[in-house]
Amino acid sequence: MTTERTDKAFETSRRAFLMTTGGALAGLAAFGLRDGEAAATRQPQRRGTLQYGPYTDVAGLDSHIQNQNQIHQATAAMYNGLTDIDQGGNIVPSIAESWEPNKELTAWTFRLRKGVLFHNGREVDAEAIKLNIMRIKDPALGHEFLRGALDTVESVDVLDKYTVRINASMPDVSVPSNVMRYPTVLQAPDAFDKASEHPIGSGPFKFVSWTRRNETRLVRFENYWETDAEGHSLPYLDEIIVKPKQEDSVRLTALRTGQVHLINTMAQADIERFKETQGSKYNLWRWHAGGNFVVFNFRRGQFQDKRLRIAAAHAIDRQALHHSVYYDQGHMSDQPYPPGNPWHLEGTRSLEYDPDKAKALLKAARAVGTEIKLVVNVNTTIARETAQVVQDLWSTLGLKVTIDALDTVPFRDARNEGRFDAMIQGNTYRYDPDDYFARNLHSKSEYSGSLSGWKNERYDQLVEEAKKTLDQARRRELYTEAWNIVNAELPFFYLHEITQTSAAVKELRGYQPGSAGAVTYQGGGLRTAYIQA
Repeated sequence: MTTERTDKAFETSRRAFLMTTGGALAGLAAFGLRDGEAAATRQPQRRGTLQYGPYTDVAGLDSHIQNQNQIHQATAAMYNGLTDIDQGGNIVPSIAESWEPNKELTAWTFRLRKGVLFHNGREVDAEAIKLNIMRIKDPALGHEFLRGALDTVESVDVLDKYTVRINASMPDVSVPSNVMRYPTVLQAPDAFDKASEHPIGSGPFKFVSWTRRNETRLVRFENYWETDAEGHSLPYLDEIIVKPKQEDSVRLTALRTGQVHLINTMAQADIERFKETQGSKYNLWRWHAGGNFVVFNFRRGQFQDKRLRIAAAHAIDRQALHHSVYYDQGHMSDQPYPPGNPWHLEGTRSLEYDPDKAKALLKAARAVGTEIKLVVNVNTTIARETAQVVQDLWSTLGLKVTIDALDTVPFRDARNEGRFDAMIQGNTYRYDPDDYFARNLHSKSEYSGSLSGWKNERYDQLVEEAKKTLDQARRRELYTEAWNIVNAELPFFYLHEITQTSAAVKELRGYQPGSAGAVTYQGGGLRTAYIQA
């Protein structure tokens, strides 16, 4: 276990920060992990090859250009960040052993763990941290989601070999969560130019090979710094072989026939039946994955007309989505944090399903028959099925809706270039609410600019006030007012919580996903998994 060095100023901020991050994940226990067998007392075995079947493959290997999603992609286990999460979602030390802000929350000093190595033998030092952050922030290179996490970072100072200071453009309590290994992953700077072919991280597993849509191979990094509670070196597994299987039925069959040991998701339609007929043969975990929402394009197209946005929102039947897409799993939701979560906002006002009002609005706007392009990522089953239901509802309203289902890279390009009228978009769980409300919707966020392109001065003010506020109750008040602006102006129209279910053979021991689905985290996930002989 690691022990943080703290001073009085940091301890005050840390207590408040953990209240607003880790405490939120603790609230997920009611709809979190099931079947404690995988987490039970065990005698770890340092051996084995894990066959892992996620639903999607990485879009590319350079983790600063292509996001390595921690709830799907085992490549996330190749990396560390300055901070990490534990199983409950608390922000905990990683490459940084400790950190503290100045009184204004505009400068954060991180003290690094000594002796941590990248997979090529280069030490992870303050200069490496600076080079990684500045590379991610490069608009000609960094993925917009990663850049969005570092929006407020103005500069990085190397104070000595093991001390780095991150300077923010405004007070920002969310910096420790934004430099967590998802999404701010650290690569060996002397291998940046080879990252698209052979990425070099500092995580528990190192890269061997990748064949797009077919197979990824990772092996244990023998010099990894982290140990388990008994002092044993992590990770335990010798190797991870990733075999992505996009089709839900193929993925589930691969588990049942022994082709893979672990799948990270199954179709919503299959969950209850599988639990009833096969549940005793496998370990199952249900977890909160995030949510889905409609993005309306403010940059161009038909939905620049607010009357059409309101009509389209009134035409969406969340109950129909709940039954036909989600099979009654999770909550119908009008906001990013579901009921039971400490960041769930009370007092929000969202437009309700009212098809008659929707038709009247469309007719009054003389917009019956308007052509709408609805863009969706073809690799996500829930998003595809959501798009089909929305298409039906909007067609009944009187719009002519065409679905443009795109692969990951073309979808990202269409989103960034604004080549859509509306889009089905999802979000993973955000450990600090600023990571959603600022990154997705603040007018100065580059990631927000790639979504709706909406700008609202009052919304920006509220989010900026929350960014510098340590009191959780006050932050929640600010986000509630801000979200009501979103519900009135409709850059987004939130649809539903996403919950997922992972499944593994009984022979896979020591594994359970994080509370929000992370496949790797401090002291758990793929780091502590092993195959029982």
